[in-house]
Amino acid sequence: MVAKADWPVGKKRLVLSPSYNYSSTSSYFDQDGKVRNAVNGGRFTSKGFGLYGATGVSRRVDLFFSVPMSFINSSDIFSEQTKTGVGDVMVGASFHTPSENLKKYFTLKAQLMIPAYSNITSPYLGYGSKGAQLAANYSFLPKKGNFAVVEGSVARYFDFADGPTQLGFNTSYGFELPKFQSITLAFNHLSSFSSNKIFSTNLNSNKDYMMGRLSGSYGRRISRTLTPYIQLSYSVYGRNVGRGLSASVFCLVRLP
Repeated sequence: MVAKADWPVGKKRLVLSPSYNYSSTSSYFDQDGKVRNAVNGGRFTSKGFGLYGATGVSRRVDLFFSVPMSFINSSDIFSEQTKTGVGDVMVGASFHTPSENLKKYFTLKAQLMIPAYSNITSPYLGYGSKGAQLAANYSFLPKKGNFAVVEGSVARYFDFADGPTQLGFNTSYGFELPKFQSITLAFNHLSSFSSNKIFSTNLNSNKDYMMGRLSGSYGRRISRTLTPYIQLSYSVYGRNVGRGLSASVFCLVRLP
């Protein structure tokens, strides 16, 4: 629960989170936010593995990284394209400011996005551009066994004149169940702004869009160091973005 609330990892401690993610969609929100089926039976599928890690360099400062390995497939009745590779590697740092009773934290985060691929042929694994993100969140315990997080972020991709620039808002609420179980509910909004307004069924290449997602995850601690989770998320609104259900399985591993 503490790690999910974005509390400090702890000096000389390490948290690792391997994951598997899957999403597939044959429909999208158009430029007016209306749901449309992809033309010619089109479908975009993304799946892959990821590894997130964070370590505490002090009681307030953490370093973190994320490495995704993705497989994407874009197809319709006329053609099929696939791509496999390492996506955007992320590295960053977070600084936590606690309240006197250690039940509330204000956190500032900064991270770099570094593409580990080149966009030579489609489909694309991402923008193929370096970027940076700044984020701030407020984590607190509304009552025993519960946590809540509210976060805002801004990101910019640098290598191309059309960016994009992205503004995000995330909020989540989690609570404990008997037998070391927990449930977390979350809402995520992202607005991406770019002079490039083109919509592509190769969803990873779209730069000007908006989306909102609801998600829920269930976890159960099976040892002091290991907690597996399963998560489902669904697009509830958007513009120039895919619509569909996503699923992921991940574990939190705390060392030592």
